[in-house]
Amino acid sequence: MKQDGISAGVEVDEAKSKCGRYSYCWLRDAIYITEGLDVLNMSDINDKFYKKFCRTTQSKNGMWEQRFFTDGRLAPCWGYQIDETASVIYGVYKHYLVTKNKNFLKDTLKMCENAIKFLEKYVDDVLTEKYEMQKSYDLWEEYEGVSMYAMSAIYGAYDTMMKINDEVKDMFTSNRLKLEQIAKENEMLKKRIRELKEYITVKFYSENTKTYVRNLEEEKLDISILGAITTFKVFAPKEKKILNTIEKMNMTLRTYTGGYIRYEGDNYMNGYNPWPIANLWMANYYLDAGENKKALECFEFVTKTSSGHGFLGEQVNNETKKPMWVIGLNWSHSMFVITLKRLYDLKLIK
Repeated sequence: MKQDGISAGVEVDEAKSKCGRYSYCWLRDAIYITEGLDVLNMSDINDKFYKKFCRTTQSKNGMWEQRFFTDGRLAPCWGYQIDETASVIYGVYKHYLVTKNKNFLKDTLKMCENAIKFLEKYVDDVLTEKYEMQKSYDLWEEYEGVSMYAMSAIYGAYDTMMKINDEVKDMFTSNRLKLEQIAKENEMLKKRIRELKEYITVKFYSENTKTYVRNLEEEKLDISILGAITTFKVFAPKEKKILNTIEKMNMTLRTYTGGYIRYEGDNYMNGYNPWPIANLWMANYYLDAGENKKALECFEFVTKTSSGHGFLGEQVNNETKKPMWVIGLNWSHSMFVITLKRLYDLKLIK
């Protein structure tokens, strides 16, 4: 059986005493990984992932489940994560921007349209505060409810779906009904983008802390808030509320070693440990903001805390500055490649 799925990491904990292995395909992780693969000119892998794996694993209602084995079989799940469904649409367009292959967009169009239909049900449920749908886990798989990262991912999916439609419509010039459908969908997407921007701006901003917060129930800072800026472009990097949020992040999430933890009170694996992915997210924020020196500081923390073989850990022991737990987390490695390319293009490194 072919394995077109993209593993989140090499196998760990073979006895399944703690995590029960990591070699599953989480679509959110995979979307960041495919971006890194495109940087490395490994686009053929991405074609197979989107055109085969994603189409095969999509549910009839348009969503994707929490995680899969790399051969496409459903892996053990304990819920679903709405940002993963949104991420696939975003990832399809990011891959297209590299290959410029419109046939790829046409081949994945129906899949993306079905995903939008499911997202519409979720968005309607949230914006109308019906809350009739099953709650979604956040990206860390710890909180069930409405999170800022998830809503930002949906915003990004809507924005890129409009761009996909604009790219493919000239392939349907002889199909009047399809063109009408695309035009109608784009009008809906425009409306939803405005509504989502307002919702995120209002619902996830705390007047108490003067910062954006990670979900509707907690006034906690979370590094994933940066997804609304660096990934899905809901906000510009130097908006006043964003600058306030970044300042507070540096006061609460940055450890004395220069590494960033995921969120306030994070004690995963019983430690106050930075995550390379958090530092790389922050590095990309600073690049977007034009603060190159700070971006390099965030990046250098990651390089200095890699293993002797150059592998990045899921976390870094804040005392020893050594990688720990999953060594070779693919999401971290891909974000490293993406960030490295940006630094190189800006001539900040040789």
